Amino acid sequence: MADQLIDQLFQIMGAYNRFRIVEMLEKRPLSMKEIAEEINISIPAVLKHLNFLEKVGIVESKSVRKEVEGRPQKIYFLTQRIIPKIILNDEIQAIELYKITPRTDVVFEYDLEDIRLKRVMLKVKLKRLEKKRLKILKEIEKLDRIERESRLSL
Repeated sequence: MADQLIDQLFQIMGAYNRFRIVEMLEKRPLSMKEIAEEINISIPAVLKHLNFLEKVGIVESKSVRKEVEGRPQKIYFLTQRIIPKIILNDEIQAIELYKITPRTDVVFEYDLEDIRLKRVMLKVKLKRLEKKRLKILKEIEKLDRIERESRLSL
């Protein structure tokens, strides 16, 4: 288990762009496009690094809507930070790894647009339901009136 963790750590640190992605995600959650633009590599290359980081459990993603229109996009964020402590004495004596789990209740700034959009959609739905309710009430009134009239005529 520890050997596997050390191996994964060196795979992360060994790939310079992967290491840079982890550094960027330490600051704030980012989309694949934002990462690609920042470190100037292709989106497929970023995806490859993010897939590896997700596989080892350091990064997770969440689909969020950035704007009212358009598709939601995946935003990536760190779920764990691995901090190596290398003990040196002319050569490496030991490597200690500290796993820190950051807060997972990250509120994405993009989520606000999702909330606003959902609120508007629910208000529209409520108006439609209110119109249906009024139509049904009128129908019930009409049936009541017809029933009263038929009783009177008997």
